Amino acid sequence: MDVTLSPSPGRDRALTGGLATLLLLAAQHGAFECRPAFALWAIDRRLPWSLFPPLAMLAVQALALAMLLSRWPRACAAAACALLVALYATVPATYHNNYYLLFLLLLLVAIAPTNPAAPIDLARIVRWQLTLVYLSSAVVKLGHPWWRGSGTILRWLATTRAPEANPDALLFRVLSPLLSEQFPARLAELAVTTLELALPLGLANRRTRHLAVGVGVLLHLFMQEWLFPQLFTFLMLLGYFAWSPADDQAWTMTLPGGAAAPGRLGRFLAFADPLRRLAVIDGARWSLTDPMGRRFHGIWVPIRLCVISPHIVIAYAALALLFPEVRAIGPIARDALENVLVGVFVLALVASSLVPREIRLPGRNSSQPC
Repeated sequence: MDVTLSPSPGRDRALTGGLATLLLLAAQHGAFECRPAFALWAIDRRLPWSLFPPLAMLAVQALALAMLLSRWPRACAAAACALLVALYATVPATYHNNYYLLFLLLLLVAIAPTNPAAPIDLARIVRWQLTLVYLSSAVVKLGHPWWRGSGTILRWLATTRAPEANPDALLFRVLSPLLSEQFPARLAELAVTTLELALPLGLANRRTRHLAVGVGVLLHLFMQEWLFPQLFTFLMLLGYFAWSPADDQAWTMTLPGGAAAPGRLGRFLAFADPLRRLAVIDGARWSLTDPMGRRFHGIWVPIRLCVISPHIVIAYAALALLFPEVRAIGPIARDALENVLVGVFVLALVASSLVPREIRLPGRNSSQPC
């Protein structure tokens, strides 16, 4: 048995809270995105029925907040699922496969046992669901003539979809000219299909899981930063934490001057570390040691902490989805700013991984970091 994936109430709560926050952001973004569809649907319909779609979106946001703040997240998730179904039945134009995946994950929250002694826990069925997403996507690609190495879809995305949806993105200006050509587009299509077949296998094997997570994250980052805000990206990135160890205290945070005692800092670290991967001890210098024995100091500490906290996905989603009507921040295009921020963070994460290994702390848990 893979002990790093044993049931964990903390991991389940982190996944539930992350889904609730993504639901809140998705409803806020969807209310703006679906405004034209709601306006067309309301024509020739009387009050109050004509107000149902926007009110349903407000109700979904209220349920998302209730999932985060109340003691009944499963009931709130079930009610949100019912509202999403009613909204789709009323205004079919609101359907999107991203919202469908969100609906499925909320349904898992509503029906999954949360007791760690139960035979099925939330993280386990999330792992199965995301594995099914990858495999079904690969099967569809292999069965569709536009995806079987023809390059048609990626060339359409590069020449038509990306210029319409994300014209100010820096990555668009680099990738789109390349993927507009047939050979690079065909090669990229084959690579995407191969990855979607290989990732479930890599995630299932403990020895290859760390590499599979890294490759999968890069795949979703490229798609998000090249094209347009996709809820799918953030759902999948959050779902990767279902494969993360929990409750192992395999990372050690060293705090100087007795700061490891309970207090505000302790409460903040408990919030920042919902999977309970940190062991906090007193020491001479503020530092962080990962399960492989590498020690980080200064600015590298919060950068590495992001690796073990689902909150980084929420921050990324807020950057992309919040206030969709804002297309520029001062003189800088919003999409370009997002490209720069994400790129700088990824480069900093890679740079911090090159820190030389130091002596492993005695008695440390040696579980994998992902």
